[in-house]
Amino acid sequence: TVFLDKALALRAVCASIGDDAAARMPLAYVHLVQILVDCLVALAPFALYAKVGVFTIPLVGLLCVFFRGFLALSKSFLDPFGNEDSLSENLSVHCLVCEVNAGSVRWASGIEE
Repeated sequence: TVFLDKALALRAVCASIGDDAAARMPLAYVHLVQILVDCLVALAPFALYAKVGVFTIPLVGLLCVFFRGFLALSKSFLDPFGNEDSLSENLSVHCLVCEVNAGSVRWASGIEE
């Protein structure tokens, strides 16, 4: 039956949550991203000055904000559920689930039938 298959699939997904929470991203990846972002931000003014001149200053500021944001995101993926009390911004699973369920209108139409 379809209901039984869906219930078993849901059970399997729920059982894998513990595995996802326990599996951490390797620290070497986050360290590599840190080095790449630092090098990019440090060398961007020299690379941009030949092409854009005075506009280098706002462009480097924009690049710095953009890539530092990616760096903070990659660090939050190191411990996404806050298992080891990391100080970085962790993902709020409750908020993500609420946002997903907020757009679900399928259940409301099922109640009316």
